[in-house]
Amino acid sequence: MISSRSEKFNLSAQTIDTVSEICVQTLSEAGADQKDIIRIRLSLEEILGVWLESLKDAPIHVDCGQKFGRTYLKISVDGPAMDAWEDNEALILSSRMLSQAGLSFTYSYKNGKNCLVCNPRKKKSSVGQIAVLFGAVFLAAFLGAAARRFPTIQAAALSVTEPLFNMILGALRAVSSPLVFLAVCCGIVSIGDLTVVGRVGKKLFLRMIAGTFVLGAVMALAGSLLFPVASEAGNEISGNFSEIYQMVLEIVPSDIVSPFLNGNALQLVFLGICVGVALLILGERVSAAQNTLLQINEAVQFLMSALGKIIPLFVFLSLFNLVISDFDSGFSSMFKVLVIAIPGCLLLTLFYVFAAAARLKVSPVLLMRKMLPTYLIALTTASSAAALATNLETCVKELGIPKKIADFSIPLGQVLYKPGFVVGFFAMILCMAESYDVPITPLFLFMSVLTIGLLSMAVPPIPGGPLSVFTVMFAQLGIPAEAIALAVAINAILDFFMTAAGVACLQIQVTLAADGVGMLDKKKLKKNTL
Repeated sequence: MISSRSEKFNLSAQTIDTVSEICVQTLSEAGADQKDIIRIRLSLEEILGVWLESLKDAPIHVDCGQKFGRTYLKISVDGPAMDAWEDNEALILSSRMLSQAGLSFTYSYKNGKNCLVCNPRKKKSSVGQIAVLFGAVFLAAFLGAAARRFPTIQAAALSVTEPLFNMILGALRAVSSPLVFLAVCCGIVSIGDLTVVGRVGKKLFLRMIAGTFVLGAVMALAGSLLFPVASEAGNEISGNFSEIYQMVLEIVPSDIVSPFLNGNALQLVFLGICVGVALLILGERVSAAQNTLLQINEAVQFLMSALGKIIPLFVFLSLFNLVISDFDSGFSSMFKVLVIAIPGCLLLTLFYVFAAAARLKVSPVLLMRKMLPTYLIALTTASSAAALATNLETCVKELGIPKKIADFSIPLGQVLYKPGFVVGFFAMILCMAESYDVPITPLFLFMSVLTIGLLSMAVPPIPGGPLSVFTVMFAQLGIPAEAIALAVAINAILDFFMTAAGVACLQIQVTLAADGVGMLDKKKLKKNTL
């Protein structure tokens, strides 16, 4: 616990250094991650530098400490309203990059003061997170197996754990609908002004979207070979075509409220894309709406992060209920998903690396060595946001991607491009469909490609992020809600591999996009700096 601190100065170049030192000291005492501290300090100095030009010698107040267990920084400068981000392209991109990592400053103007507030994250131990998750899995398996031997204890345990599991599941459902919409919408808004993005942004965006659905089609084809596909008569095919056509038409909602109430994933993603593109095209004319949307997204992400703290309990409850009631069938499905998905994620990563190495004429071993630090962070934390700083550094210093491309493409890609989740989700829904006797038909596979492709974009880049889309994904594909408990348990292991594969594939996509417009530094890419 750090002590609260409040100081007052007059704004000057020397004051900026003093204020930044105070913030660094506070964050260090609070145990914040060192990379987060550096990024917050640089961003703060940029903002105060903009204010210094017009508010020199104005009173500046610095307040820092802890409230409700969270570290806070508040800097306020007296004077007329002055939004440092207005007409400042560099600060806008910097703020959006920080926002993707959960570090953005919040600006407001109150009582004649320009205020900046930041609530940085505490440093987390990835080893500790993994240990807790696996501890929950093993404890649930052990206690569930033990309770099965005593029918009285078994019934009493279920009467306690099932309502608690349903309560947490209900909370996830309540957050999941706005989260899907905001994740897609804010991901598009974070691209920035279309004139800034230019050819690279359009090329990268099309590569990511096309890559997601092509991979989904490949997974559907592979699934048709691994799982029995129900045969359909000729007269049923026309009926299925009508169903597919109707499903495509229903992507456009009849009103703006029902998609959130019903949790219709396709309609939520459609709304997110429409609103995001509109805000992106209108640009500065709707800057207030963009900032409001980003702030709402931050609040919803905070709620999901808060729910994420009880992920080990959720994993324990889901697996315990599974083991205590129907262990044999659940275990076989769980094992099958892992056997398909984990090698699938590894093969996907290797395919991207070797394909890029052949196209760029670089050693695949050297390329893997350069990408390895980012891959390991994602693999041990199950969070692309945690790997953001290392990801950006690797792209610029090791892969030869220009900084201006990396700064908007990596945060955007972490939201919209998650091929690892396409592989994992496909393995999961096919195994769940087989386990719960849901017919795997051509219509089911088509809907899976569409639903999984869209929902993969809506997974937040945090540990346990997939939990937010399981409910809408299973409902969309007609898989019983009971399968969610098993999916949650599987995700405790699979999330690490899906996230790592997605981060690695994103690095390759951005590298190829930069090469496609002639902006890749191939000498830096081929140089062995390790």
